[in-house]
Amino acid sequence: MTIVDTPRLRFYVEEMGGGAPVLFINGTGGDLRVKPSVMDGPLPSHRHVIAYDQRGLGQTEKPEGPYTMADYGDDAAALLTTMGHDQVGIVGVSFGGMVAQHLAIRHPDRITKLVL
Repeated sequence: MTIVDTPRLRFYVEEMGGGAPVLFINGTGGDLRVKPSVMDGPLPSHRHVIAYDQRGLGQTEKPEGPYTMADYGDDAAALLTTMGHDQVGIVGVSFGGMVAQHLAIRHPDRITKLVL
């Protein structure tokens, strides 16, 4: 478990594995305390997986709403910048897939691959 302070928010983050970085974006209600998680699957044995609780979820800060999809996409970009990742693959599940699309639209130079 890691806490990452970005200019936007304080995020709860987990990382595991080696190789090319992949940002995993959970769906609605995603909370990294809930098991099993992406870290329990095969992906970390092939890639450096970065997973985080999105704004308002899990152990990440819960700022006053409402939130926009642009907020969620920009949050992900700020997290990557703060962690020193210029480009990553993205895996977005359910609501996380919509966040991934907004990240890709607003910050296309940050994405090497996109899986929805």
